[in-house]
Amino acid sequence: MVREPVLVLVLAALTPGCSLILDFSDKAGVHDASLDGPYTKDQCDYKEPNDTIDTAAVIDPAVDMGPGAICKVDTGEDDDYYKFTVAAGINKVTIKLIDAPGGGDLDLKLFDGTGQVIGQSRNFSDSETLVCPAVSPACPSLAAGDYVFEVLPGSPVNLNNYTFSVTLE
Repeated sequence: MVREPVLVLVLAALTPGCSLILDFSDKAGVHDASLDGPYTKDQCDYKEPNDTIDTAAVIDPAVDMGPGAICKVDTGEDDDYYKFTVAAGINKVTIKLIDAPGGGDLDLKLFDGTGQVIGQSRNFSDSETLVCPAVSPACPSLAAGDYVFEVLPGSPVNLNNYTFSVTLE
């Protein structure tokens, strides 16, 4: 039985008028495609420009939740930064990031008002959660003030859309 399928393949390949040529070179690729990832232009543009800690988009945790996207860019890496305020009397802050299933892994970092990383969540699932205060992943209690969280690709080639939530309790 093994010989019959092989023979059929050989005969099909030799049949006149039947050919298959695959070209995987760079010149064969589509270079004018509008997007190259699991996201829309609106998701890529959400709260832009917010690509650095200094240009972080100010959000209202009760209203702003995305959807945003880590998109393909010409140079560097597309990271998204969001700034929120913790008021006096807040005892617990939860930041949740939900990646679209099947897309690239995205991670989450939290910065204090001086730009120092004070917490991060970097697992390999479709969601990241950072609770402050907590032990794993580590994050201190957050005093009243401004904080910035960053959504970044788990590796430089990871592209994906996402939603987020910031819960202040």
